[in-house]
Amino acid sequence: MAKILVVNNDVDTMSLLKKWLEKRQHEVTYTGNEDQIMNMIKEFDPDLMLVDVLQKDVVYRVKNDRTTTHIPILLMTGHTLRQETIDVPADDVIEKPFNPHLLESKIERLTL
Repeated sequence: MAKILVVNNDVDTMSLLKKWLEKRQHEVTYTGNEDQIMNMIKEFDPDLMLVDVLQKDVVYRVKNDRTTTHIPILLMTGHTLRQETIDVPADDVIEKPFNPHLLESKIERLTL
């Protein structure tokens, strides 16, 4: 299955998401610290990143770096899709609370 890096400031959300993803045989690590992102990417080498919309600067940083631009990013938002999320250069968007089937479908599509 996929190696997934979760970026979110909400520890409870990250913990629940990590457990759910690991039950589906994904390898998961997470952080809320934006300053660690590039080092974590180098060490973990993720197949996919799940990034909270409140940390959208991470998306710009990853997509603007030629060594990481290939990593698919699934943007997580707790809001109805707004222009601010549409303008973020993520590969896809999912709204919270997650529909488990939709989340797994998006993960599969982005990690093929």
